Amino acid sequence: MNAQVVVPEGRLARTLRVSGGRIDGIDVAPDRGDEVIDLDRSFVFPGLINAHDHLELNSQPRLKWRDKYTNASDWIADFQPRFDRDPALAVTRAETLDDRVWVGGLKNVLAGVTTVCHHNPMHRVLRRRFPVRLVERFGYSHSLHIDGDAVAASHRRTPSDWPWMIHAAEGLDAAAQAELDTFDRLGCLSPNTVFIHGVAFCRAAADRVIAAGAGLVWCPSSNRFLFDATADVRAFDDADRLALGSDSRLSGDRDLLDELQSAHATRQLSAEGLARTIGAGAAQLLRLENGGRIEAGVRADLTVFKANATCPYETLVAASRGDVRLTMISGEPMVADPSLVRLFAATGVDSSPALLDGSPRLVARWIGRHVQRMRLEEPGFEVLPSTHPGSFASEIRSGRGN
Repeated sequence: MNAQVVVPEGRLARTLRVSGGRIDGIDVAPDRGDEVIDLDRSFVFPGLINAHDHLELNSQPRLKWRDKYTNASDWIADFQPRFDRDPALAVTRAETLDDRVWVGGLKNVLAGVTTVCHHNPMHRVLRRRFPVRLVERFGYSHSLHIDGDAVAASHRRTPSDWPWMIHAAEGLDAAAQAELDTFDRLGCLSPNTVFIHGVAFCRAAADRVIAAGAGLVWCPSSNRFLFDATADVRAFDDADRLALGSDSRLSGDRDLLDELQSAHATRQLSAEGLARTIGAGAAQLLRLENGGRIEAGVRADLTVFKANATCPYETLVAASRGDVRLTMISGEPMVADPSLVRLFAATGVDSSPALLDGSPRLVARWIGRHVQRMRLEEPGFEVLPSTHPGSFASEIRSGRGN
C-alpha cells in the first residue's frame, strides 16, 4: 500500500496485491490476513528486462586497444593474441566460468532486472537456481563475422514464434553497412529476427528491417565506447520494435540502469519511450507473455524505486542501483532495502544482510550463501555474516525496520 504502481497506459495505482507468485489485484483493499507493506510512495514498475547481455563477460574491465573502431570484428580480433598475456583477461579461464556467470546475474538483479536474454550458451550453472529469470525460448547466432553462412541454418532451426537474435551492423564501415543485404540473401530477415546494435543502419535500412517485421536491441554505451557513435533508433521506437540491452562490461556500462542513462543522453526517445525499451517493448520483441506489464494474473516480477521525481519515467531514466528498493521475481524478494524486511518473512524467503555500494541491503539467503562461496566478486556488493554488529543487521534479526 501507499505505492505508485505503474500500470498499462501509465496510470498510477495505489495498491498492489500479490498472491501465489502472481499479481492478484490492483487498487484493491487488503484481504484479512494479508501482510501489508507500506512502500512510502515508491514507484512500482514491471520487472526490468535486459534484452542483451553476455553474462560470463562482466568480470573484466572495459577493454579496447584503439581509440575508435570501425567494425566490431577488428575489436574481436584484438582480443585473440592477448588472452594469454594481458592481466585484464586473466580471469577468463574455464575454472572461473560459474563465478563469472554469477557476477553477470548479480549485476542484473542488483539493478532491478528480473529477466535477461543471455546471448551465449546455456551454461550448466544457468540451469540451476539463478538470481534472475532467463529467456529460454529463442535462437541465436553470434554474427556474420563469426558464424558466416551458418547463420542461415541457425535461423531455420529457430521456431517462427521464437525470436532469433544476432549481432548485426555493429560498426560504421562498408562491411557493416552491407550486412543487411547478406541477411536478406540468406533468408534471415523475417518477423522473428532481432538484430543487436544496428549502428550502421541508415533510415532506409531501418525501414527495411521494420517492414520485414523484425526489430532491434539497442546498446548505446557499448557502441559509444567502441565507435563513438550509436544507432538512430527513432524509427524502431515509432514502430514499437525496440528494446534496450546492457551488453557486457567488456564494452558497456556497469548495468542496465546506467545503460538507460546513456540512452537518455542521446535525446532520441522520451523518458516514457525508454521505459518501454526495458518493459513492454522488450517483452513484445522477445515474445515474453508474462513480462513488461503489471496486470492481474501475470507473474509478480516487480522493481520498486525510490520516488526521486514526481514522474515515474523521469525517476527511472535517472536511477542507479542505489535507488532500487526491491527486486522481486515471481512474488519472491531477491534484493531489498532493510525497511522491507517483513516482505521476506511474509513470502517465506530467508534473508541475509548485505552492503551495496556502502548502503545496507537484504538479499535472499540462498543468493547470499552462493555469493560467499564465490572466488570472484561483484564490485560494490558484499554479503555480511548474520552476526554483523551493524545496527541495520540488528534491526533485521529483530524483525524491525519498517
